[in-house]
Amino acid sequence: AGASTPRAAEADLASSEPTDALDASPRQVSPETLSKVPDWAQKFFTHGNRVKPLVNEEAAPDAQHEIFAQVEHAIKSAKSSLQIEMFNIDKKSIIDLLVSEARKGVKVQVIMDPPNEGWESARKGAIRELRKGGVDVKIYPAAPAGSPHARFGQLDHVKLLVVDGNKAIIGGMNWGEHSPANHDYDVEIEGPAVEKMGWLFREDWIKSGGSSHALPHIPKVPEKGDDMVNLVVSSLDPQEQTIGKTIRRAIDNARKSVHAELFVLSDHPTVQALIDAKKRGLDVKVILDPIEIKGNRINEKAADALKEAGVQVKWFKCNADTKQKLHAKMAVFDDDQVIVGSANWSYAGFNTNREADVELLSTSTASAFDTIFEKDWKGRTSTKPIYLGGSHDAGN
Repeated sequence: AGASTPRAAEADLASSEPTDALDASPRQVSPETLSKVPDWAQKFFTHGNRVKPLVNEEAAPDAQHEIFAQVEHAIKSAKSSLQIEMFNIDKKSIIDLLVSEARKGVKVQVIMDPPNEGWESARKGAIRELRKGGVDVKIYPAAPAGSPHARFGQLDHVKLLVVDGNKAIIGGMNWGEHSPANHDYDVEIEGPAVEKMGWLFREDWIKSGGSSHALPHIPKVPEKGDDMVNLVVSSLDPQEQTIGKTIRRAIDNARKSVHAELFVLSDHPTVQALIDAKKRGLDVKVILDPIEIKGNRINEKAADALKEAGVQVKWFKCNADTKQKLHAKMAVFDDDQVIVGSANWSYAGFNTNREADVELLSTSTASAFDTIFEKDWKGRTSTKPIYLGGSHDAGN
């Protein structure tokens, strides 16, 4: 189908959006868990989902829950469509796999952040290879540095894969050549929450100049499990700046503990929320990446403020040989709630960039992620940051 005008595309989207309210009645989520979520927020959740935790621990490529093994398996399982919104794709094996699926007749659609002239230059070649292989690639219209609402620029920082409209993988992992070296978290979701992720992709596809007519039908997804999922986003639109608010709500309503592993922590209200949680007597532990950009040690100010207030803070010991990062944006609240996704806990992550996180009411996911957190806390951290030298970037 030919490309429609932006105004026509917006009309197509508005006319086809579902109008029925989400049924947020709990299924197998305990009343105690649900009581932590205010009534006004419960309506944003979908129930009946099955969530599978995915953790990249520098494990062997064929490890059961290693992220790239699951991503490649999901891509190969596609019968009709693959929809991908990804800050960075330059991993050759992924590019080759997407091209292979496109040549088999699978509709493969990709939204990417516009590459810059510096460290993202490899992305330009990846975009050429994907398009040459029959993959439809759109570039998100990110606001450049100096624009009124994004002084330092904007990124499309989402990391989302939707398979056949009924399965999604979402989290913090990019698909770059260096990405497998990083310690990161994703989740695989099956169930009605995937419909909302399909609508997010649809919105950003149209925003990026794509035609709504080129998009596959978003099916009704049947219930698959017992977990409740809330998709939260951020962008330059104030109405979509929900990630920071959701994280602070979860911190404020936690009753026993907050355990977070973070690539970046610099948002002042969120740092204060963690301090307030400690003052209420909660077990608050934070693991930070020793990120340094052009001599700026990004996380030290927040770490110092937390430590001064009695919050336990440790630094991830990155593997110098692989130039590893703790690239995670994950927190476990008590033993039944998780927030994970693409957004760094920073002003840009909460207010400027296009980001997507999920809030999960899932005891199994909370248990799995907290087990990894405790393992990291005891065996992969130091009390002082160990900087590896050179600049970090968020691209891989």
